[in-house]
Amino acid sequence: MVAWLIRGVLAVGILIIGLLALASRPADSPAPTAAGAPPLSTPAGVPPTAPTPTAEPFVQRVVSRVARETQAPFPTSTPLPNGAALVSIVDFGYMPGTIRVHPGQTVVWRNDGREEHDVTGDDWHSGPMEPTIEYRQTFGTVGTFTYRCSIHTDMTGIIVIQLSNPR
Repeated sequence: MVAWLIRGVLAVGILIIGLLALASRPADSPAPTAAGAPPLSTPAGVPPTAPTPTAEPFVQRVVSRVARETQAPFPTSTPLPNGAALVSIVDFGYMPGTIRVHPGQTVVWRNDGREEHDVTGDDWHSGPMEPTIEYRQTFGTVGTFTYRCSIHTDMTGIIVIQLSNPR
């Protein structure tokens, strides 16, 4: 019952505000046209004329006065140490997937993709790697080691540590 009483009071209030708005409108204001704009007023007895085009449109051209200098070149990545091997992480894969190095050599994984990855072996882990981040691991013993991305489980790779060929 109370809810209907409140709704009735609101409806009466809206009706009164609408009537006051209509009553406060001056009597001589022109009624809006179908497009919503008031009609153009012309002096009595003079027919309306069509607008005439201007001679030439005004076009302002803006010329930038800011001097732009070419920046000096800078390295895009950290140079690899001598004897290091690079594995690039791109688009949900390690490239190359299998890498061969010698004992004591460092392997560098660099995230060249757009997603976050990591490098996880049996007893080592890089942690999350945002794009352009590198992780380095030095291997000292001969053997074959597998690694994977724990974020994307279908990404795997192999490192083969072998002795150098005797000459």
